Amino acid sequence: MSEAVDAQQRSQALDHLGGVLGEAAEAALAGPREQLAEGLLRAAFTLWENPEVRPKLLGILHQAVNSPEGAEQMRLFLANQLFAEAGKAIGLAGMDIYQAAETLKVPAINVNAAAGQVWGVVLLRYIVRLEPIASAGAEEVIDLLNPTIQRYLAG
Repeated sequence: MSEAVDAQQRSQALDHLGGVLGEAAEAALAGPREQLAEGLLRAAFTLWENPEVRPKLLGILHQAVNSPEGAEQMRLFLANQLFAEAGKAIGLAGMDIYQAAETLKVPAINVNAAAGQVWGVVLLRYIVRLEPIASAGAEEVIDLLNPTIQRYLAG
């Protein structure tokens, strides 16, 4: 029974993450292109820093790296749901990574690289708790990642 609840909570957390990042993508795409990465990073780290949401997101990440089913759930989220939510926010139903990349005018692999940067920092910060990134302020982490993510996504 608790596994079903855990799976349901993980699914709800992914839905929440997808919705928030979709809204951030809409705002970022509507705003100045040079602020695209910052808007997305700020939305993501606002969730990760939220003490009510973080445990659910950590559960998702743990499952993704520890089980084939968790990895599949994460793949489906990243490949489908995240981009679909972002697409809905900007009026493109059913958007996938390739349409997102086309909208941004960057290669799709850049979108993967941006996600990899963020997930790597999330892993070091919240699971491994590697210092000094574990105790750095969220603003410092956003400032650190912003130029790299901007380079990947702004073409």
